Amino acid sequence: MAFSPNKSMFSILISNSTLFLYVFFAIITTVVNVSAYMIVHNYIIDNIIISNVVAYTCSITLSFLINKNVVFKSKNGNVFVQLLLYLCVKFISFSVDSGVLVLLNKGLKIDNFIAKLIANASTTISNYVLNN
Repeated sequence: MAFSPNKSMFSILISNSTLFLYVFFAIITTVVNVSAYMIVHNYIIDNIIISNVVAYTCSITLSFLINKNVVFKSKNGNVFVQLLLYLCVKFISFSVDSGVLVLLNKGLKIDNFIAKLIANASTTISNYVLNN
């Protein structure tokens, strides 16, 4: 879909229901990821890697189920193969997320919440690159 100066980015997003759903649920998944991370890290265990593993597991499970069933409405194909491919890409993204999180929080002493937001943004970028 070509960009036209007469159309706003929002109207382009709304006119493409699959893209709209993808972005909408990506925002929800991000909220789940960051919230789960902060809850686990602040109230259960003060370890950024374990907290990140728990948060990432929650968010990728939600993301897989939503994208498969709601966004792309995938009804065919081997679910195990789809899940395996999905997890391979997510493992690479998780590695980027954790690396950035540790670098920012432990190395550069950036606030934990800010570091997680930046790490999550880096994951979004790596997911985009890996999926295109």
